Amino acid sequence: MTAPRTSGVREFDYDRTVALSDGVFAIALTLLVLNIGVPQLSGGAEARLWPALAAGGGELLSYALSFAVIALLWTRHHAFFREVRRIDGRLLGLNLLYLGLVAFVPFPTRLLGLYGDRPEPVVVYAVTIALVGVVAGAMRLHARGAGLLEGEIDRDPMWRLASVPLIFLVSIPIAFLSPTTAELSWLSLGAVERFARRLPR
Repeated sequence: MTAPRTSGVREFDYDRTVALSDGVFAIALTLLVLNIGVPQLSGGAEARLWPALAAGGGELLSYALSFAVIALLWTRHHAFFREVRRIDGRLLGLNLLYLGLVAFVPFPTRLLGLYGDRPEPVVVYAVTIALVGVVAGAMRLHARGAGLLEGEIDRDPMWRLASVPLIFLVSIPIAFLSPTTAELSWLSLGAVERFARRLPR
């Protein structure tokens, strides 16, 4: 029988950590929409509004991409902390680093929306998400090794955790050949998620 997470400092640490994490994810998701600029029309050119909106399609696509990515990260983070029995200093520090990277995602999203046809913003975005994935893996490895999990079970296989940094790191050299192809390669993460859900735990 596993030790309860309830009572005292452990419950306080757990509740505060999860509340802070959910708050950072919520703010990051909200900030994404601020990256979508409103078209500026000159004079009374109302008839040109639709073309102006279409011209800003890159910002809408980068918003949709980052919303899906952050939503996936939150889902994995939520599933991980359901298995956490207690939180130590190292896990707390890794989680803060993780949240700092999540909060940074709206910046490369803005770059991608404005200059998605260039390799540099694609590289910055890919490196950011890869680092998020690496820190997430580090949290799980530490929790597993330090006995911080309920029943000492980590339900996320490491190959699934490695899929995020691997997919985004592989896209970096592709970006210098074709930024669009690199961005499309990120969609393979959805296929990995569907495959992982079909596997028995």
